[in-house]
Amino acid sequence: MANKITPSTIATRRRLVHEMWMGRRVSVFARSTRAAAAVEFAILVPVIAALLTGIANYGLAMFDKMELIGAARAGVQYALLDASDTTAIANAVVDAANLSITTSDVTTTEFCEDDAGDSETCGDADATRTYMTVSVSDDFTLLILGTTITLTGSATVRTE
Repeated sequence: MANKITPSTIATRRRLVHEMWMGRRVSVFARSTRAAAAVEFAILVPVIAALLTGIANYGLAMFDKMELIGAARAGVQYALLDASDTTAIANAVVDAANLSITTSDVTTTEFCEDDAGDSETCGDADATRTYMTVSVSDDFTLLILGTTITLTGSATVRTE
C-alpha cells in the first residue's frame, strides 16, 4: 500500500510544489533591486519636486511681503515729517521697495480718534489723535501654476 494516493499526500505534494515555486519567485524579486529602485525614484521625484517648488513659492512670496511691509514703514516715516503730502509719501514707498510697484499701488488713509479711542471725523473738536496708515500691494505670480496672488503690506503711525 505504499503507492496508494490519499488526499493528505496530494495536499502535501501541492504544498511542496507551491513553496518551491514561491521560493523561486521571491528570489527573482529579490535579485531585481535595480528595477525596484527605479520605480521608487520615478514615484518620489515628482513628489519631491512639488514640495521644493512649494517651499520656493512660499519663500519668494514671504520675501516680497517683507519688502512691502518695509516700504510701507518708509512711507509712514515720511508721514511723520509731512502727513499732508501724500504724493511724497507714495514716492517714498516706491523708492524703498525693490519691487516693480508704482504710486498707484500705494494707499494712504488718515483717521482720527478721541481720548476714549473711538473713531472721529478728523477736524472735530473731539478728535485728539491723528493717524496715517500707508498700504501697498503687489501681485505675486506662483512659479509653476502661474496663479497670481495679491500681497499687501501696511503700517500705521500717529502723526498728531
